[in-house]
Amino acid sequence: MRFPQRRAVCAALATVLLSGVLAAHAKANGIAEARNAVVALLPAWPKGQANQEEPEGSAVVVKDGTWLVTADHVLGPAKSARIRLADGSVFPVEIIARDRASDLAVLRSSEALPALEFAKEDPEVAEEVCAIGNAFGLGMTVSCGVVSAVARGGVGFNAVEDFIQTDASVNPGASGGALVDGKGRLVGVLSAIFTKSSDGDLGVNFAASAPLVQAVLASVTNYGRMEHISLGVALEPTEPGPQPAGLTVRRLDEEGLAARAGFLPGDVILAVDGVAAMSVPALRGRLARAGSQPEISIRRNGKTETLTIKTK
Repeated sequence: MRFPQRRAVCAALATVLLSGVLAAHAKANGIAEARNAVVALLPAWPKGQANQEEPEGSAVVVKDGTWLVTADHVLGPAKSARIRLADGSVFPVEIIARDRASDLAVLRSSEALPALEFAKEDPEVAEEVCAIGNAFGLGMTVSCGVVSAVARGGVGFNAVEDFIQTDASVNPGASGGALVDGKGRLVGVLSAIFTKSSDGDLGVNFAASAPLVQAVLASVTNYGRMEHISLGVALEPTEPGPQPAGLTVRRLDEEGLAARAGFLPGDVILAVDGVAAMSVPALRGRLARAGSQPEISIRRNGKTETLTIKTK
């Protein structure tokens, strides 16, 4: 009876190993396909205003293949831009809209290119992800790591922040590139490197979340620009203490969205749709990616309540 049992164990082990190989192969294929949807971005800077440290950037092809998204700072003072494909061909793209608040820009190509699918939800912390971008202008480079954090805001880069933090290596030129999950789906657009004294990668990198990118795309498609939600409030971070941190409402515009939703001076904003918002950029980021009726958790007289903002 020992031999049949041994054969069964060996067969089970072989099945597990084969499954692992197939999963790794599927992941490699997904990343390889995603790589085809990231292109080099070549801004046409005015004479004397070229960015010598980051002369090229990256852009991600989305939707029907004619739309591209990138980090707005990659364009800088440029009024026009071109993209370069993997085969070396170069052609112009139209700059449709720029949203400096979120550091995102939308471009349009005259011909359809391979496009990336958006992930349907935020990645989990510790989930494996890969960054794809034109690092140092050398061409598309893939580096992988894990998600270090999600819903990062108040980092200090933008007025509107909803970042996915990763330790995947990101270097100059990769800005505007793609952060993808194991299936090659877009979870974020590479935006910033957190560093103190140099522009080298230190393993703390940020990508604008896919839902924020989708919100910018939808707004640009519908209105030609990004329209950010304004609550009509003056806010101040709470003092450190035993209660959960948030943003204290100091003043209200009587005709603003917050006043119409029932906010009062002294209310402390804690979260948007269940996600903490402890800084103004984080609050703006969560509102930007939310639907037409985001729910905001507040603390009032020591008790937690939920108020609904109706933007339409």
